[in-house]
Amino acid sequence: MKMNGFTLLTGLFLIVLIFGSCRPQVSCELTAVEKKAVSKEVETVVRNFLDAKTLGYQTEIGMRANTEGYVMGGDGKIKFTNYADLDQYLKKAFTGIQKYTELEILSLYPYVLCRDAAACTTLFKGKWLTASGDTVVSNGCWTAVFKKFGNEWKVVQEN
Repeated sequence: MKMNGFTLLTGLFLIVLIFGSCRPQVSCELTAVEKKAVSKEVETVVRNFLDAKTLGYQTEIGMRANTEGYVMGGDGKIKFTNYADLDQYLKKAFTGIQKYTELEILSLYPYVLCRDAAACTTLFKGKWLTASGDTVVSNGCWTAVFKKFGNEWKVVQEN
């Protein structure tokens, strides 16, 4: 039996396609105990972040992941699509802030996606003191998608 090149290539393609699609799928199904543990981790990260005593430039930039795909939205638009632009913005913004004087979390809703991924929406109110001595009220709602890098949770997308 004689086989032509087209038939041989088609056969090889099908074999590669079949075996290539048989890779094991990564499961994100967690037990209730595992979900609760991840939820508690993310809640702790958010509560530690939104602390008037420690919130500053280093805390802000340190919460974000310096990774491809980082995005921040707000005020009805996409504000930043990379870490470098956000870093530049935060450096400038924090030159006008002396310190946060109040920060209170009114509600916090973590949502576990996987062992190393979660979203969290937080309602907060706060105040900060500007470099010129004025008090600014900062109330808002923040939704963030967190990814765990090693032992650290970082924000990869937020609004």
